Amino acid sequence: MLTRVRDPFALFPALSQAGFATPRLVPQGQRCPSEGRWLRKPLRSGGGLGLRSAQPGEAASHDHFFQDFIAGQPMSALFVNADLFGCTEQLIGESWLHAPPFVYCGNVGRYRVPKSVTHTLAELGRSLANAAGLRGVWGLDFVLREEAPYPLEVNPRYAASAEVLEHATGTALFGEDLPPQPPSPLVRGAGGVGLCVGKAIYYTPHTFRFPPSGPWDADLAGTFDPWRLPQFADIPEAASVIEAGWPVLTLFATGSTPRDVRERLQSRAGELDLLFRDLRP
Repeated sequence: MLTRVRDPFALFPALSQAGFATPRLVPQGQRCPSEGRWLRKPLRSGGGLGLRSAQPGEAASHDHFFQDFIAGQPMSALFVNADLFGCTEQLIGESWLHAPPFVYCGNVGRYRVPKSVTHTLAELGRSLANAAGLRGVWGLDFVLREEAPYPLEVNPRYAASAEVLEHATGTALFGEDLPPQPPSPLVRGAGGVGLCVGKAIYYTPHTFRFPPSGPWDADLAGTFDPWRLPQFADIPEAASVIEAGWPVLTLFATGSTPRDVRERLQSRAGELDLLFRDLRP
């Protein structure tokens, strides 16, 4: 059953028949149309790796498929069993993070979507959970276009957006020994919905050797606390050679709105640009 939700040629027709908006697909074996904008996506991949714009008339491939490009806001929805837990904005191919085009590079949330979108996502979650037997924590990537969510991919696992929503809501999705942690009363989102949290993956534009110290030192030295949100994570070993185009580390920031969080993440990425600018292997 999980194979079907990971297969766009099984997933999209089933969702379309159930009344949900879905991207168009070029039938397998056919060339990319010459009209419109299309994406060439790997059948087995993740995080946008190997995804690119398709060329008009491009030949088919056994390992790829052509999908209609949907203009809109890239988003993620997180579910627990069949219940919608929350939504985040996806960071995709951000130039300020030096991420390749279409490649995943972070999430910002909790993101408030219109009630109509919440209702549709809740219906989507129930339909997918019932059809595929999805249980526990799982994610759905989608594009939000004119208050219509277009499903792109089901992630039947603990999704990348989960830790953002856990910190934003103060709810532990795993671990009975982790008590809920209420969001800080000093940082509240619009309408008092709570803390807004963001994480971003910083990629390097050039090869360099990771320095022995930096602004991440406090996070490495701090006492472990599952509810302490670090400024930096996934920190490489000192003197590690980071090749151009590789992810370096993960940034975290909080704010009162998604815009605040994006600005703080972007500012922190700019500081890393200056720090790493003159470093070489």
